[in-house]
Amino acid sequence: MKITDIKMTPPLGKQNRNWVLLKIFTDEGIVGLGEGLGTSVGQLKNILIGKNPMNINKLHYDHLWGMKGAGAGVEIALWDIKSKALGIPMHELLGGKIRDRIRMYCDCHSGTFWTAEDYSRRWREVRETGVLHAVYEPDAYVERAKQVAAEGFTAIKFDVDVANPWKMDVYDRSISRKEHEHIITIVEKVREVIGPYVDLAIDLHGSFNLADALRICKDVEHLDLLWLEDPIRWEWGNVDALAKICMQTETPICTGEIFYGAKMFRELLEKQACDLLEPDIPRSGGAIEIRRIAELAEMYYMSIAPHNMASAITAIAAAHICSTIPNFLALEYHSHNIPLWSKMLNLKDPIRDGYITVPDGPGLGIELDEEEIASHLPVDIPLWS
Repeated sequence: MKITDIKMTPPLGKQNRNWVLLKIFTDEGIVGLGEGLGTSVGQLKNILIGKNPMNINKLHYDHLWGMKGAGAGVEIALWDIKSKALGIPMHELLGGKIRDRIRMYCDCHSGTFWTAEDYSRRWREVRETGVLHAVYEPDAYVERAKQVAAEGFTAIKFDVDVANPWKMDVYDRSISRKEHEHIITIVEKVREVIGPYVDLAIDLHGSFNLADALRICKDVEHLDLLWLEDPIRWEWGNVDALAKICMQTETPICTGEIFYGAKMFRELLEKQACDLLEPDIPRSGGAIEIRRIAELAEMYYMSIAPHNMASAITAIAAAHICSTIPNFLALEYHSHNIPLWSKMLNLKDPIRDGYITVPDGPGLGIELDEEEIASHLPVDIPLWS
């Protein structure tokens, strides 16, 4: 079998995170679905046309590895092709699934779902007005938590490093006393409304200095968090700083969404600088690397909870992968406010009661609803090029 052509969609618009979908065509009529993730169709054609899509390892190490996350999006299409050619689901190529459903945790951002434009706008507004936006009030978080829990999610994540009028210096990473109080109040009120049996995770995005981040970690210990994510920007080269936080709090620490490849996680694990890993499946290197990362984590008795802001194609591929990983905790769902995510496949609303059922059809077990996807582009722009 040979690769004969590659087609990609235009970016699907800011409201859809500008996802770029991908098809790889073969001389046997089998087509694989993937995601563009920051590469060009011309670049991919130069690399892949004429190659054997069945030899995923060779393509991974010869070509896709150096493309980082972009290569992993292409690799998804290769797994789709190979498992379709063999008439089996993708998870069978990875040794077979050990669970039928994949638990999803819903990333809610705050009292409103995240968009880059709104996030930046609210920071500008709060600096101009000195007033906290209503969506960042504790009651807004509470209402969002109630909504998501009612949909069946058993794990919820919120951001608390949001635009606020109490930051005393735009450059220093200290937390003012009022901001600290606001963060703790949010977490306490959300925990109260969702009760003890819905897992709650909190993300700090590395926004704060070590001393104040540690204070947050310790002051939420009584709330039994699933994890607290990225308390400091340790990936700038100081794993020891994160380890210092991890060793001084009972709050589980989670990190790892920006790293690529298993080797980048080694020092983090050796120094016991976290309690859970959150590799992004495309960014970390696709199925080959995510399984290596999971195996490395298991040696240190850690679970993984993969980061995921990609399209539903990548999410279904992630579901296949995660179904084969013993130390899998939950997969992120960060597209609750993006209607196309749930409509772009023939499998509509793939998340039911907080879980994705792993498809058992050949390949990824999905097809695209191209009419729905095309409706999100201007009428004069073709879907594939």
